[in-house]
Amino acid sequence: MGIGIATGAYGLSFGAISVASGVSPLQTQAVSLLMFTGASQFALVGVLGAGGGAVAAVLTAWLLGTRNGLYALSLAPILNVGGVRRLAAAQLTIDESTAMALAHPEPAAA
Repeated sequence: MGIGIATGAYGLSFGAISVASGVSPLQTQAVSLLMFTGASQFALVGVLGAGGGAVAAVLTAWLLGTRNGLYALSLAPILNVGGVRRLAAAQLTIDESTAMALAHPEPAAA
């Protein structure tokens, strides 16, 4: 429940900051739909809002998103998946899920 409330507040603040930075509501929704990490979303609209170009904004957002690959590496032994499932697990591994999994000492609970 706590993560849901925090994520909802995060989403509302992203929408407000995005529109205040000059990104249209439709573009804001597209960014939320297509871009996985919240930090990358904020970086993208932050660079655009500060007058930066699209290439700089996208590269900044991409760089922040690459950290999810490191999270996936740390969880690989716990998840114990292979093949296509491993690629999907890597894409869905974020800082919150990594923190929650690593907080449990028993692999089954993680």
